[in-house]
Amino acid sequence: MDNIYLLPAALFPAIPLMMISFGNRYTTLATLIRKIHDDLMTRKLSKKDKETNSYLKQIDVLRKRLTLNRATSTLAAMAFITNLVAIYFAYVENFTSFGAMFTASLVMFGLSLILYIIELQLATKALDTHLQDLAEL
Repeated sequence: MDNIYLLPAALFPAIPLMMISFGNRYTTLATLIRKIHDDLMTRKLSKKDKETNSYLKQIDVLRKRLTLNRATSTLAAMAFITNLVAIYFAYVENFTSFGAMFTASLVMFGLSLILYIIELQLATKALDTHLQDLAEL
């Protein structure tokens, strides 16, 4: 049972690295949202304008991506906390609680990664739409 620390210790550095990646994606999303906001406010487009539809589609995708990013980051943070608690339970040799906490940590981190993949798919689809617009020019 001396090697029990190795399980959460292996996961320990992975979670913060992914959280940094999630944070960078959030920053990028925030920048895009602010840019679209500024464009719409300076142009004062109405719902009747043709360009507005494009913006509304982008806003819808960005809203979904932002929701997914929030859930991804929250799950990763919770996985990190439960991983720390698992390390504590291994330290005090409460192996039943350790197993439960480590399993919870793995599940939350796995869910976080699944949501990350979904968000990546949305981002890729949005970029493909922009490339199609450029190809039409």
